[in-house]
Amino acid sequence: MYSCVTGESGPLPYQKQAGVFSRAILFTREGNMPESKEGSKQRYVFLNEEEWELIDNFRKTGTLPDSHLLQSDLNAVKIKERNLQLKDRYKKLLRELEVANQRLEHLSELRGIPASSQTIVPDSQANGLPDAAAIMVAGDWHVEERVDPQTVNDMNDYGLEEAERRAIEFFKNGLRKVRVLRNGYNIRTLVLAVLGDIISGYIHEELLENNLLSPVEASRLAKKFICAGINYLLKNGQFDVIRVVCCFGNHGRTSQRKKFATGYKNSYEWLLYHSIADAFERNKRVEFVIATGYHVYDTLFDRYTIRYHHGDEIKYRGGVGGMTIPVNKAIAKWNSIRPAYLDIFGHFHETVDGGQFVANGSLIGYNAYAISIKAQFQEPKQSLILIEKERGKSFVAPIHVTKQPVRIAPIGAK
Repeated sequence: MYSCVTGESGPLPYQKQAGVFSRAILFTREGNMPESKEGSKQRYVFLNEEEWELIDNFRKTGTLPDSHLLQSDLNAVKIKERNLQLKDRYKKLLRELEVANQRLEHLSELRGIPASSQTIVPDSQANGLPDAAAIMVAGDWHVEERVDPQTVNDMNDYGLEEAERRAIEFFKNGLRKVRVLRNGYNIRTLVLAVLGDIISGYIHEELLENNLLSPVEASRLAKKFICAGINYLLKNGQFDVIRVVCCFGNHGRTSQRKKFATGYKNSYEWLLYHSIADAFERNKRVEFVIATGYHVYDTLFDRYTIRYHHGDEIKYRGGVGGMTIPVNKAIAKWNSIRPAYLDIFGHFHETVDGGQFVANGSLIGYNAYAISIKAQFQEPKQSLILIEKERGKSFVAPIHVTKQPVRIAPIGAK
């Protein structure tokens, strides 16, 4: 049904409503359709009872109630607003359609490119892989020291047999990772950096009680481990040269107090290294660089000077800021005398890649001393470093030395 006050696009304002009734419009009740003459311009509007009563009242009085007039204006405003909303939505949909058509055009272009239009040729020895050298870092083995699991909350268990197992894993896993790197690099040189504290010695009173071997006996055992590892690398590593760089640590000294100028003369480890070098004296593929001072320098590719040291001259006691600040302060002072591209050291039993330095972990792992200095727990591990000829240090990775990872129990677990 239609209202009597109507136009082509909705209700008319009340100023125009009076004109509606002067046109040729016939109103009739619902269901009562009068006959229309042929060619007549009259049109009919069907009204309900309420609307018909409104027409009768207009015919008698010539006026409409104010409420109807206001409602008519309100309806007109709403329709206008609705039309504007629909217009804006229509424009937005047109923009979205344009974007969708552009995407469809791009997808059609991509679909027309065959999958085999471009090929990437893999690198090979014939194409020339970039040259690089690998550095396997060994240090802080403490082969004769006992770690009772009851003293470290069952986080570690270390003795002579475990030391041998971990030493073997170090050489095997280190070479395994070198083989992975050879997929992208030509690695013909290996540096085996032995950074000290291979034995624990007797520098502390409790080591007299706790160590399973004397310093001399421990040195013989360590020589066995290292010689076996070098032979394994020679046989299976396909290296042109293995350069063994050796530093003595603070634990391997023969005296209670540390010596500076004559430290190497009073070190079981310095003697150990020379004994190993003598064993490989006739093998032209093995070279030894053995420190007589705190630092030992070695250069790769005639451009990357690497400074090796044990790490005990860096004054760090487990502060919350980490070792970075004391290490960088020490490096800055050393570089003012003789610059180095990279520092590699151990001593702190913690693996850290600090950009211009790499701190090595330990073979012995977590012990009672680590708990006493509130050191962060780390699994027993050593380090592998890759030095590219053209780019320098580009890869540092742990060499895990246990078969299974050590799991830390969550807080509150029994």
